[in-house]
Amino acid sequence: MTVILRTLFPLLALALAGCAATSPVAVDYDPQADFSRLDSYYLLDPLASGPVSPLELKRVRQAADGLLRMRYQPAESAESADFVVRVQLYSVDKVAVYEDSLALYGGYRYWGWGWRAPLDVRHYRENTLVVDILSPERSPLWRGSTVSSAGRYRDPAQNQQRLREELALILNRFPPYP
Repeated sequence: MTVILRTLFPLLALALAGCAATSPVAVDYDPQADFSRLDSYYLLDPLASGPVSPLELKRVRQAADGLLRMRYQPAESAESADFVVRVQLYSVDKVAVYEDSLALYGGYRYWGWGWRAPLDVRHYRENTLVVDILSPERSPLWRGSTVSSAGRYRDPAQNQQRLREELALILNRFPPYP
């Protein structure tokens, strides 16, 4: 019995860890920038590319502002801030084609039997969430991005929560530490 548990438990833990995987966060930054002096921020209006609704942009702005307020002070203008934050949401419609090679079909009219490969076509939307940290002069200092799964939720509250989680994953990598 203990041999079964010793074998089954690690396999189950590995399977569950695979289900909880999140999108990786890509980060790039200017190695010459001094991130230790950043205390106040100014949040620009979010940008969108593709079929993005104004409500999604509003949710992105609210989530980013809430997370930034936890660590930094908001500034009245971009000129008075230590850094400027721009959030972008890119949306692209895509098509995925799957082939099932094990389907059985009947012949044409009265003739024969055989195998065919029916195609399954799925249309979906892929969103990418990008956070840019800029100097007050708008020169780039830091960028973080991840593929967003928030668009999968039909409920606005779940969508908002997922956006907040994804922005937290991105902003947890800011500022870059050596």
